[in-house]
Amino acid sequence: MRFAAILGCLLLFITPAARADDDHPRPFDENFQAMDVVDAALAEAQAANKRLLLVLGANWCHDSRGLAHHFEDAELAATLDAHYVTRFIDVGWRDRNQDIMRRFGVAAIYATPTVLVIDPADETLLNRAERNQWGSAYSTPIEEARAWFARWASAEPASGGLVESSLVYQAMMIEIDIFEEEEGDRLAAAYRDTGAWRSADLSERPENYTALDREVEQWRRDLPRNVAQLRQEARAMVIGALSERAGGEAFTADTVAALDADDPDLALRFRPHVSETW
Repeated sequence: MRFAAILGCLLLFITPAARADDDHPRPFDENFQAMDVVDAALAEAQAANKRLLLVLGANWCHDSRGLAHHFEDAELAATLDAHYVTRFIDVGWRDRNQDIMRRFGVAAIYATPTVLVIDPADETLLNRAERNQWGSAYSTPIEEARAWFARWASAEPASGGLVESSLVYQAMMIEIDIFEEEEGDRLAAAYRDTGAWRSADLSERPENYTALDREVEQWRRDLPRNVAQLRQEARAMVIGALSERAGGEAFTADTVAALDADDPDLALRFRPHVSETW
């Protein structure tokens, strides 16, 4: 009796949350040609002088539905209507419509939803550094959503300062971008494989399917952290080299020019994912 009473109390708390989740929109439709949708949306956004907002997600994902639910908020909906042309793109288990993300320079997505804010004039992805912001949209307060989408309605990527102006630093960033693209291509292939195995009969799955699926899940979490750490390391190396050249004084544009002229070998330690399958 005591166990039944406790269980009943728990259900009182759990059921409303589950019901609220079930009531959230499910706007991700796999039954259309996504690239045609994007082409039309780009044209519409350019004609209306708005930004294209692509939400890459799936109806199975409660964070994807949570973001769609945020979009029903009156204040946020007004911002979206005024400044964006919004489209929801179904990516399945991150294995579908991969050509859409590649079109805008993203090799693989790390979380659903992934949000892309795009300048339709030249198809520039504006929020590259913040595209993974909404992977926990379900638990993100609506106030943060209102502020974020209002900011990106007109924000441009930061141009940076002295460190970012260094050719040495820029070369290191290119190295990191290439690494992320190569690793992202491998991860995207893993998504396609695990997606196919997930929909196949159990007899057609690899014997170690569960382990492979866990590997991919860990990989998609590790890769963005790895890339972020590389960017931090690159910046720290360049700042250290500039400070050393400046003799402990504040470095200037001349210090940056001198460092670039020397073209020092500041080597990053890249750590590609080790896999027996991919």
